[in-house]
Amino acid sequence: MEKHKHLILTIRKAMQEIINLLDVIIWPLTVLLGLLFFRKHIGKVISSLGSIKAGAQGFEMNFIEDKLKEATKLIGIDSTGITAKDGSSIIPKDGGSIIPKDSKITPKKSHAETPYQALLELQDTINQKLKNIAAQKGITTNSASNFALTTHLAEHNIINNQTARQLKTLIELNNMGLNSPKITYNQVIQMKTLFNNISL
Repeated sequence: MEKHKHLILTIRKAMQEIINLLDVIIWPLTVLLGLLFFRKHIGKVISSLGSIKAGAQGFEMNFIEDKLKEATKLIGIDSTGITAKDGSSIIPKDGGSIIPKDSKITPKKSHAETPYQALLELQDTINQKLKNIAAQKGITTNSASNFALTTHLAEHNIINNQTARQLKTLIELNNMGLNSPKITYNQVIQMKTLFNNISL
């Protein structure tokens, strides 16, 4: 009888040890299994976040640069500047103006003092251009957002699907820039160049 009680106590102790061990490892094991099970989905989410840089101020996620690269690839601007449809550069090698000196076209002067203000100007410019195109084609739009205007123009076959895709990518990029505290003038200039290279 004594051996039987001792055996039961030993089994209880062993069971308690197993339960204690499970209490300790259950959460890490659950997380590991969850990561393993959802690895494809997690990979997609992480890749959509953009690049992550570790610096003196901690970790920084750079959404803008990755979206700029995507937009540049889609719209067709290489690192040397605007590329014409035939592949030749339309920015003079000497760095001069694209608009000839004797031209009657005068570029709109920016009044922006910060990159944020420059993005607001770009947003307004895109909106005005889309509304002008719609008005020229006799289409009245109640849409105020650039995204909705682009969709509306594409649905009426005023702009093709490729142009609509380019515009929507640029609009997303512009909105990301408006929500980014670290947007730079250089990035805004790249966005303006992208807009100028879209065939409207």
